[in-house]
Amino acid sequence: MHVSLSALEKALRLVDDLAETDDPADFGERALPGLDRLIRCDSLTYNEIGPAPSRVVTCAYPADLVTPATLTVFAAYVHEHPLVTHYRVTGDGSPVKISDFLSRERFHRLGLYAEFFRHLPVEHQLAVGLPSPDTRVVGIALNRSSGDFTEADRDLIGVLRAPLTTALARAEGRHRARQALTVSAGSQRADLTGRELQILELVALGRTNSSIAHTLEVSPRTVAKHLEHIYRKLDVSSRAAAVYRATDPSDPLTGPQ
Repeated sequence: MHVSLSALEKALRLVDDLAETDDPADFGERALPGLDRLIRCDSLTYNEIGPAPSRVVTCAYPADLVTPATLTVFAAYVHEHPLVTHYRVTGDGSPVKISDFLSRERFHRLGLYAEFFRHLPVEHQLAVGLPSPDTRVVGIALNRSSGDFTEADRDLIGVLRAPLTTALARAEGRHRARQALTVSAGSQRADLTGRELQILELVALGRTNSSIAHTLEVSPRTVAKHLEHIYRKLDVSSRAAAVYRATDPSDPLTGPQ
């Protein structure tokens, strides 16, 4: 593995930043600039492809890299993309480059290149796949107009795949928890105050008492006291049980009646 100490230090800062992502819709916007600082690129994209043949969702850096019109062109030719095909067939999200599969001449003969990549321009691409709960292909692509990516670049993005996967899964879990708690907050069946619901939401997002206190500009002791009231009202004795009780639709305390 060819990863320098300075690169690993930058990678740790990126991982720390991604740990604060609460919404999967924000994942690409937070991850791509950090990756750009780690690995020299001309552009990067976070992509969700499928399950419908023409469905492509992309977050780009720089943000104006892809327009709705060019994204439609990409969707029309995405079946030619060697890396998307590789991930779809193998399910292996390890980092791969276009040059692993095609010579530059063969790449240039693709309609995908002539109609899409040539205009960006993208001559070299390194991508890493992220797990998906369905048949979507989810991943991050790093692009260059000259000079292919090195094995050190591949190693570094490979090291980052696990924390990227964890950060995306955590963001999706926090988003689901927030949605469930919003329903609970609307029903008011748990007899929690607005501040108690706010704290419970932050608990569901994985925040510590100190982190919650900093967010709400109160003391950790005040947060702990609110949690005591929450536990008593929900008839539980732990953070996890409180979140479960507040978000479980089948629970008689918060579910439909």
